[in-house]
This record gives sequence, C-alpha cells and structure tokens, in this order.
Amino acid sequence: MKGLRSPASSILASLFVALLSRQPSTAQTPPANEEAAVRGAVSTVMRGYMASKKPPGAIVGVSVHGRRYFFHYGKATDDGAEFTPDTLVEIGSNTKTFTTALFSLAVARGQMEEGEPIQKQMPDGFKLEPLAQKATPLQLASFQSGMPDDPTNLPPKLEMRSIEHYTTKDFLTWVAHWKPAVPPPAPYKYSNSGIGLLGYLVMNATGKTWEQQLSDEIVSPLGMIDTELRPTPEQRQRLARGHLTDGKDAPVWPIFAWYAAGGLRSTARDMLRYGEANLGHPDVEGKPVPPALTSAMQKAQTPIYPLPAPAKAHQAMAWVVTDANPATGMASVVWKDGGTAGFSSGVVLHHGKDIAVFVAINEASQPAPGLGIDIARHIP
Repeated sequence: MKGLRSPASSILASLFVALLSRQPSTAQTPPANEEAAVRGAVSTVMRGYMASKKPPGAIVGVSVHGRRYFFHYGKATDDGAEFTPDTLVEIGSNTKTFTTALFSLAVARGQMEEGEPIQKQMPDGFKLEPLAQKATPLQLASFQSGMPDDPTNLPPKLEMRSIEHYTTKDFLTWVAHWKPAVPPPAPYKYSNSGIGLLGYLVMNATGKTWEQQLSDEIVSPLGMIDTELRPTPEQRQRLARGHLTDGKDAPVWPIFAWYAAGGLRSTARDMLRYGEANLGHPDVEGKPVPPALTSAMQKAQTPIYPLPAPAKAHQAMAWVVTDANPATGMASVVWKDGGTAGFSSGVVLHHGKDIAVFVAINEASQPAPGLGIDIARHIP
C-alpha cells in the first residue's frame, strides 16, 4: 500500500528489518547465573502484581537464546491444580498474529497482494459496498480499514454469538453491508472483525481452510502440539478455568465466525516455540523452521505506521512495536495481547536480547503484555 509510511516510519522499518534478520544460534548450555537472573526478573515483576491484584493464577514462560524457563503462581482450576507449561489457556487476540503470518505467506507466494481490493478475495456471493471495496488486506491486517471491532448485529448473549448461531454466512453478510465512515485507509481502529475477514480472504486465495493452513504452515513445523481452535477431549482436561474480573467463573470462550481473530487455545510451552520462531531462530527444539515462515513472521512484525499519541509505538500486522528511546537506553520490543471473558495473555519479543516471554492469567482484563515487557526488560 503506497503512501502509508512517513520517512521516519520507513527508517524505523528498515532498522527493524535489519534487527529481525539476525539469526540467533540454537540453544546452548546456559551461563551459570542465567536461571537465577531470569527467576529474579520474573519474581520482581510478578510477586508484587499477584499480591496487589490477587488474580486466581498465572503462568509465565521465558525463552532466553532458546533456553526456556517456566514459573507458576496461584491456581489454574477451581479444585486447586497448579499451572504447568502444558496447561491450556485461551490466548484470544494473540491468534491474530498467526493469521497475519499466514497472510504474509500468501503474499510471498503470489496468492494475494497487500494492496489489492478486498473484494478480489471475497468468497463467492458476497459483494461489498462501493467504499468498502477500496479497503485492502494490509489495511485489515494493520487496523486501518475502519471496520468496527466486532460485528454490530451480534446477539446480546455471549453463547449465542458462537459460529453455530451467528454463522459464517451471517458474518460475511454483515461485512457485505458494511459502509466505512471514511475512505480507507482510515485512522487506527482495533478490529476483531477486520482480522476475522482477513482469515476468510486468505482461505479464498489459497483454497485451504484457516485451520489446515495453521496446521501445515505454523503449528506442525514448530511442534506446537497443543495449539488448537477446537481442543481434543484430552486437551480440554488440561484447560485452565477462566474468571471474570469479579472472580466468578467465566464462560468458555465461544468459537466465533471471525475465529481467525481470537479463537486459539495454547500452552506456555507452545507459545515459547512460537516466540522463538518469531525471534528468527533457525530451528526450534532442533527442528528447522521453514525459511518462508521466518520471512513471513518478520514481515508481519515490521512497523507500518505510528500509533496515535500518547502511544510511543508503531503498528505492524496485528503486532505492536514499541519505539526505542536511545536517550534512556530503552530498547524496542514487539508485543501482542489477548483477552477473552476469562483470560488475559501476552506475547513479548525482545529481539535485542533474543528473549521471548509469554504471560497468561486466568482472569479477564489483566495487564499480561505489560508484565511480559517488564520481565523482558528486567532480564540482563
């Protein structure tokens, strides 16, 4: 999409791509004090938070140069089970980064173009309003389409919003009647429906379902055995219990028709595998990461435009890239948050330190990515 980046944004993007292109070595024997340093950083951040906010529980996973550390707090279930690296949680909008990686792969393979009208890849039978036709897949990926956060005609009850009740046809029909308030590109507006639509465009362009692409392109190559849209009965036994902000049990997050924006369940162990691949590691647990996937992940993390003040960050494809501050020595980090009715989670990538952090809390509306950023910055 031409004309999107300012000169300053273009310079930042170039520097960021250079940083992403560094290929870290695979995990080696850790320095004697590394585990103590990681434990100290996590403790510094998490103990005060847990004591003051008192959420039911949390799991923190940290990867330093491919070496992994896990820390648990509180309880994962109402019967008192503790979190483990293999406890499943709802990762909510962290799902969006998987979808933008799949989009980047489709672009690299010539199956889509970033700046083409979204009408080109709309499923048959759904024609957009004239102004909506001017939106592009990149604008969906970077929240500049102007599309609302969620469809505006949803049933009031959460359980009635699942794909069984508010169907794919319902969603795409709503999209077909959507009229942007301003011609795209619109000012920043976070949108679940926009990334959800992007998932359908990628499916149409590639001829493969989102779940099949997820498995073939990301989950299987990275050995993410517990990352699922629809967990198996065995995996559901390992699913933590989510809680509302008042501490009461939360309903299980439905699979919406726009599931490509927020439907996945995963574990801390799997999300560190994912984080290491996003850091550019050539292999994860000794298994090579496909170079095409590495390139797609790097493309998805590349800054596109500055976010509105007071944020000191740039928007990428779903990811947020904080601006570095040379005056204070504050390095740039890449992050994404996820929230459901009962969970808060965040993925943080500190490329300068080759650190990935995943934080999941089984209570809604908690600052998981902020905690992850603090942890990454506290690790020497």
